[in-house]
Amino acid sequence: MRGEFDWEGYLAAFHQNRPGITESVLSRTLSGGHTPYRWLGRAVSPRASLVIDLACGSGAMTRELARPGRTVLGVDLAESELALAAERSSGPWICADGLHLPFADESVDAVVSSMGTVVIQPVRALFLEVARVLKPGGVFAFTAPTVVPLHPRDLVTSLRIVGRLRSLPKFPGPTEVTGYVDALVGTGLRKVEDARERYHFEVATLADAEAIVGALYLPTTSWKRRRAAISWLAGRAADEGPVSISIAMRRFVVLKPPRR
Repeated sequence: MRGEFDWEGYLAAFHQNRPGITESVLSRTLSGGHTPYRWLGRAVSPRASLVIDLACGSGAMTRELARPGRTVLGVDLAESELALAAERSSGPWICADGLHLPFADESVDAVVSSMGTVVIQPVRALFLEVARVLKPGGVFAFTAPTVVPLHPRDLVTSLRIVGRLRSLPKFPGPTEVTGYVDALVGTGLRKVEDARERYHFEVATLADAEAIVGALYLPTTSWKRRRAAISWLAGRAADEGPVSISIAMRRFVVLKPPRR
């Protein structure tokens, strides 16, 4: 379609140039001492012995899921992310498209994805593919950014950053209720949980500011505007102390019902 944004090209270049950037932020994004990775990992049964970490990036979620007697398969399209993941742990790491998983029907106990559902599109096709590889009784758990339960006061800093960027972060896929719930219809998967949690990332240094702004998908934002946001954040931290940026996350869990 004429005028449609090339998300595939943008995402490939983003992760080629900045492997590990998402992990660098989410691994320091906390709520009650736990990260979004820890929260997502709790949705997987200890009895799950074969788990796919879909859109695994540099492997933070894969490592979070590791347990004695469990095999976790990290799957991603970005070879640069998988190369970094392989430096950090042994894997196995698999380069594959989330819409065409190289696994047999009903062969895995659980599929997990941190942020993958906002980039693997269309989401209904993703749900169908996940349903194909899940065993009956298996779960698909994923996290995605949201705006609830942020408080109005949380938005002040975010709006000041957006004002300097002159654009909002964008995603190729849905991040709110419409999209996920509707896309489940006819896939053989059933929603069992839709929970939300408020996290915080602390900016104390220039490197912190570069990390949080660098992790955003900003396909139409110039480097000059990104630099302005980074400079403002770093300057405020230097003048007033660490800046807390609130990030709301959504954990969505669906079940492939067991056979009767």
